[in-house]
Amino acid sequence: MKYKLYLIGLALLFSGDIFAQTGPPPAYFQLVKKADTLFQKKEYQQSASTYSAAFNTFNGRAILNDRYNAACAWARSGKADSAFFHLFKVANAGKYADDQHLAIDSDLASIHKDSRWPDLMTIVRNNKTALEAQYNLPVKKQLEDIFASDQYYRRKADSIQNRFGFKSPQMQSLLDSMKTQDKINLQKTTAILDKYGWLGPDKVGNIANLALFAVIVHADLPTMEKYFPLLKDAADKNAASKGNLALLQDKIESARYHYQTYGTQLDKDEKTNKFSFVPIKDKEHVNERRAAVGLPPIEAYAKQWGITSY
Repeated sequence: MKYKLYLIGLALLFSGDIFAQTGPPPAYFQLVKKADTLFQKKEYQQSASTYSAAFNTFNGRAILNDRYNAACAWARSGKADSAFFHLFKVANAGKYADDQHLAIDSDLASIHKDSRWPDLMTIVRNNKTALEAQYNLPVKKQLEDIFASDQYYRRKADSIQNRFGFKSPQMQSLLDSMKTQDKINLQKTTAILDKYGWLGPDKVGNIANLALFAVIVHADLPTMEKYFPLLKDAADKNAASKGNLALLQDKIESARYHYQTYGTQLDKDEKTNKFSFVPIKDKEHVNERRAAVGLPPIEAYAKQWGITSY
């Protein structure tokens, strides 16, 4: 059976300062993954240097989340100048507006008393004010609530499945609740899409923009096909992630034709519980297609799911 829970990964969906541009090369993602691992091991200096190496593969450019994480690594390493270099890059991009998170992020505690900190906070707060002035606040709030409910049951799925099994009463109860909530969310979300179109982050913020995709990608095939052109138009206009567009395309192709273009969809063997890729069209060039939409190399994705051949 296909693995259909689809917990949405935020790292995939926020492409920051390269949102509308060609994605990083495969080496970028490999180095970022290494940097993340080093950070978790508290090897902060090596982590920071590895982030820099990743950005060098992309002519000094970076996904916004990765640049923020690099700043955290430099701050943990006691290198305030490097930390502020990346933080001001993030802030001056105009898209980072989470002043509350910035103020309490313990990874940045070492630079809070630096004379540059108030200036950084001012830029981020100004970003927030500017962005909120453009928002449709009632729709933003509604979509953020929808996203929270969309992810609520999915976040519980792995632990319940691992503890009780996929066919257990506990898991089936969770799936029933998830399906009920999905129907409610779909009705609300399609009403928004039909009235406003695909609202970009500049209109409703990142989480609300993500909610539109999350609900549609969890819908039935006719619904996905109906709203795919709307998402494509939004991605072409830089109002949605090209990575998300690729994922939705793969899901439609997998359901309709049992092949895919970008390698985002998996099959799961019920007997062995092992995953495999839905057949990938022209798989020799899949990494070129993935890089073009900001997705990491297929090898990294395969390793994440324990897939050794494809």
